[in-house]
Amino acid sequence: MEKDHLSRKLAALLHADVVGSTSLVQKNETLAHERIQDTFRRFSETISSYGGVALEIRGDALVAEFAKVSDAVCASLAFQATNTVLNEKIFDDILPVLRIGIAIGEVVVADNTVTGEGIVLAQRIEQLAEPGGICIQGTASETIPRRLNFEYVSLGKQQLKGFENSVRVYAVKSRPGENIPEPEASAKPASSRQPWAIAAVILLLATTGLIAWLQPWQSDVERADPDKMSYALPDKPSIAVLPFDNISSDKEQEYFSDGITEDIITDISKISGLFVVARNSTFTYKGKAVKIRQVAEDLGVRYVLEGSVRRAGKQIRITAQLIDALTGNHVWADRYDRDLEDIFSVQSEVATQVAKALAVTLKANENERLFQEYTTNIDAYDVFLQARRTVDKPSKGNILRGEQLFKRVIELDPNFAGGYAGLSFNYSVQIRFQYSSTPSSHLTRAFELANKAIEIDHGYAWGHIAMGGAYLAKGEASAAVEAVRQVLILEPNGYEPNLFMGFYLQFAGESERAVEHLLVAKRLSPVESVRDRAFMSMAQFMNRNYDETVRLGRRNSKNGRVMLAAAYTLLDRPDKAAEIVTKLLETHPNFNLSQWSYGKLWEAEENRARLYNAAKQAGIPEFPRDQ
Repeated sequence: MEKDHLSRKLAALLHADVVGSTSLVQKNETLAHERIQDTFRRFSETISSYGGVALEIRGDALVAEFAKVSDAVCASLAFQATNTVLNEKIFDDILPVLRIGIAIGEVVVADNTVTGEGIVLAQRIEQLAEPGGICIQGTASETIPRRLNFEYVSLGKQQLKGFENSVRVYAVKSRPGENIPEPEASAKPASSRQPWAIAAVILLLATTGLIAWLQPWQSDVERADPDKMSYALPDKPSIAVLPFDNISSDKEQEYFSDGITEDIITDISKISGLFVVARNSTFTYKGKAVKIRQVAEDLGVRYVLEGSVRRAGKQIRITAQLIDALTGNHVWADRYDRDLEDIFSVQSEVATQVAKALAVTLKANENERLFQEYTTNIDAYDVFLQARRTVDKPSKGNILRGEQLFKRVIELDPNFAGGYAGLSFNYSVQIRFQYSSTPSSHLTRAFELANKAIEIDHGYAWGHIAMGGAYLAKGEASAAVEAVRQVLILEPNGYEPNLFMGFYLQFAGESERAVEHLLVAKRLSPVESVRDRAFMSMAQFMNRNYDETVRLGRRNSKNGRVMLAAAYTLLDRPDKAAEIVTKLLETHPNFNLSQWSYGKLWEAEENRARLYNAAKQAGIPEFPRDQ
């Protein structure tokens, strides 16, 4: 089927959504959908009567276009007043209430999809509105004739996500006792009006010096400077995926939008022709109004992918846009409105479209791997995302909570490799960190679960990483290295495969190779996490680079303090070593080296002895106090 001709234009844009739609659907799904549909049908009629066009109505959101901002405001005020009266006549709590945002900006129509900066701006402004309220961009409000005596309440300058410059925003209301203007008898839909209407708006804005802000033919993205990049650009297209915004009315869905972002990163990482920055680095920008230029220069990439996720009942909407940071141009953008069960294919489609946009050819097996569904059970996937987020910070409480969540994933979908791999790795972490009260049985289960994950899906990277974790917990670091070698065959440019290969190699006595893989991981994730630094610190200790161990070492963890005390001793700095030992024994008064199981993980006797003896010399007790 031929694609529609891409068109761009400037318009007054309206974005509305239903407040708390997820809660309404959970109370009564059928009734909620009926009333939401009826609400948007009535609003569409009101929009049309004021000369606007409802461009799209999907799920719990509506987008409309007007030739005049005043018409958009009048339509919104008229509808909100009517909807309030109708809701007062309903005696249950299934009450669709709208928030509305209005802005002037560019709208792009292509392939029956409506996108553009103007719609995103209206959406961001709408999120500032009270339930049943209307918010408007300051620039747009200046085009409304003074004869329309609306009441404006300034919300000040707002820093909106995705926009470099702050935006003045007003809440707009009708004045008490005054009627809302009726639709003009000759009003026509915005799409059928002559271009002079929008041209008049542009002319008005030009006289106030604002035309530059609205020029749709110019990129609004400040270009990145290659000379200011922290790292040289790779010899293949490089991309960073920013955390997708959760724009669901339920803010508790944050973990879901984060999980989708992580899975899109994982899918794009499967494409050998792309260099993809790991989520550890891109998620440092979460919740921040960051410039595309800054992201590109910080991470050393040319392209940045950003987007949003809206989940409402059984429906989901994902928007994504790919930006060339060197030119400031939008390379590709799309929106996906699907049933929730289709989320997995959407993630794969986004990865494929990114590859096409960057003219990267997929290898024979890569397309198949991209569209391989790990699970078709959305409930299992939902719990899996919660489990991953929980164990991100491996405190004892989080690891034990993660154990229960991974068990629940397996119950919900016994054919999903992720549940088995996650639970296997969880058990090996419990053994290594001495969280487990039954390490022997947990070790047996770790191997069984990792084998099951690999049996279900040999191409699932975490199955092999989990197998490596089980071997390490058993004290067989060389076998752990061999397990992860399988992952590197599948994902040679993967962050976690390189990270864990480096981690396991230093236990196996190959510290130089460990550092090499950890440096690859660092390039893939330039913003170092606590885990990144801890792994490199250990590898550098085994590599006899004690200054680096001290620079990178963890000063607030048991294992990190042992490593630091030993490094300071070998650097002939006994005073610093003593400080670390004091802090270690304050938090772990019964700690002793003979019962420190982590110290037994290094395969080479020379490495174990060097660490043990240096830690002992630093003043860490060798045996329990009662011996």
